[in-house]
Amino acid sequence: RDTIDLQVQIGEFHDLRITLDPAMESKIKTSAPGRTVRFLMNLTNAGNVPDIPMLHNHTKLGQGGGWDAVPGMNTLSKWMISFALVEDFDTEFPRESPCLAADPSIENDPSQCYLSTTNTVTFPEMAAFTTIQFVAIISVSDEASLSDRMIGIKATSSHGSAINGGDFDETPQWDDSCTLDENKDGLPDNFPPNCDSNEQVLQLMLRAPDLKILSAESSQSRAAVGEMISVTVKLQNIGNIHATDVSVILCADQSPSDIRRNGCDEDNIVYRQMIEAVMPVSQSSNQELLEISLLYIVEAGSQDIVVYVDPDNDIIESDETNNYLSMSEKMGSNNRFLDPLLQAVATYSVPVIIIGATIALGAVAVIVIWGRRIEAMREYAEKKSMMTYSDEDMEF
Repeated sequence: RDTIDLQVQIGEFHDLRITLDPAMESKIKTSAPGRTVRFLMNLTNAGNVPDIPMLHNHTKLGQGGGWDAVPGMNTLSKWMISFALVEDFDTEFPRESPCLAADPSIENDPSQCYLSTTNTVTFPEMAAFTTIQFVAIISVSDEASLSDRMIGIKATSSHGSAINGGDFDETPQWDDSCTLDENKDGLPDNFPPNCDSNEQVLQLMLRAPDLKILSAESSQSRAAVGEMISVTVKLQNIGNIHATDVSVILCADQSPSDIRRNGCDEDNIVYRQMIEAVMPVSQSSNQELLEISLLYIVEAGSQDIVVYVDPDNDIIESDETNNYLSMSEKMGSNNRFLDPLLQAVATYSVPVIIIGATIALGAVAVIVIWGRRIEAMREYAEKKSMMTYSDEDMEF
C-alpha cells in the first residue's frame, strides 16, 4: 500500500461567546426604579487556546442615538452594574462570588474576577472549549424614568479584536451583534456566523405605579362633636402599571414630612379606606379620575388633616412626593375653644369625683377610727383607776 503523509498545521483560533440559556434566563425582564435585577449568562471560550476574558458594559447614546462603542453608562449614569462568578453551578446550591476591586499590592487569586479602576472586569484565564457562568447585577436608580432601557454586556479577548488577529468575530460597533433586535420583531437582526457573538443585549422594562392626589375637598370644615364630615379625594395613577391594595388615610395633627419619616401614628388615623386596584391612566377605559369619600369624625377643637395614599410605603412608586395633600383649612368642632374645655370636663369629671369620694370616705374612716381609739383609751383609764390597790389592802 502507498502511504501519503499529510502535514497539518493548526493555527490559533480565538473566539469568546456570551450566551443566555433560554430555559433558565430571559434577556427581557420587568422591574421598577430602586430595584436590583440579575441576569445569569454563560461565557464560553470557543477558541483552541487559553484566553483571559474582559467584560465591559455599554449603553445607547442620548437623544435617540445608537449604541456607544465606548464602554460607559451615558444616560444611565446613576445606575450601578456589578458582576459575580457563579460557582458550583451544576450543584443544588450554586453560590455567587462577587468580583473584587483590584489591589496592586496584593497578588490576585487566579480563580477570582477583578474590577479595575477603568471599570473593566477581568475574568480568570479560561482553557480552550470551556464555559463559566456569571451574573450581571444591575441596580436601577430610584430616579429612573418609567420606560424600556437596554444595557449591553461585551466580552473582549486578551488577544485583541478581529482587526488585530484576535477574536475572529469581535468588532467595536454593535450593529453586527447576534442579540440585537432593533426592529422589535422578536428575532435577532443578525445571525451566525455573520454576527458578533461577544455581545449580549439585555432589556429592562421599568414598570411602576405612581399614585397622585389631585385634590381633597370637603363641603364644610366644622360641625358638632361626634358628627361626620365627608372629604372627597380625587386621585390618579399616572404610572404605567396598576396598583393593588391601595390604602388611603386621613391623618390628624401630623405634618407630611413627619408622616413620610415615621408614618402616621395609629392614634392619629382618623379614617382609613382600602382600594383593591387603581389602573394607570394610559390603560383606563374612561380616563376619569378616581373619586372616593373619606369620613372625618369631628373631635373637639381644631386639627390639621393630611390625606395620604400608601402611608406605609408598601407600593414601590416612581415618585413618592405626590402621595399626600394637606387640607386647606383646619377641621374640627364648631366651638373650637369651648368644646375642648367641655370635653376635658366630661373626660376628667367622673375620675375626679371618684377620687374625691374615695378620699372623703378614707377621711371619714380615719376620723371614726381615731374617735373610737380615744374613747377606748378613756374607758381603760377609768377602769384602771378604780382597780388600783396596794398589796396590804388585798385580802383572800
